Amino acid sequence: MVDKETQIKVLLYGNPFDFACKTLGVENMRYHHYSKVFTVSQEEVYAYTEVNGIPQSDSTSKDSMGEGFHYFEEEAKWYTFFRERGSIYHEKNFDDYELGKKYIVLTLLQLAGTGLY
Repeated sequence: MVDKETQIKVLLYGNPFDFACKTLGVENMRYHHYSKVFTVSQEEVYAYTEVNGIPQSDSTSKDSMGEGFHYFEEEAKWYTFFRERGSIYHEKNFDDYELGKKYIVLTLLQLAGTGLY
């Protein structure tokens, strides 16, 4: 079994697909379950980010042109959005700092593609 800290780092910063395939010794995850590799809960991931912070987003403002999920903090508020083909979708602003952080962690876990969260 893979230790929890490694699991969390892979989910937040790495490539869960490649990691799971290597861990299970398979070419793809078609007939396998991520739950055999990733056993951490969303709460454990959030607790990790409480100590170590959340991954750095490429965004520092809404003007970021990269595609994907973006988030940034400004004056103790979180701003999040998805950019695709130059358009912004699902823009959210969080006055509650912790609520915003929880949303970011949940979104990052969902984007990891494991289907566990």
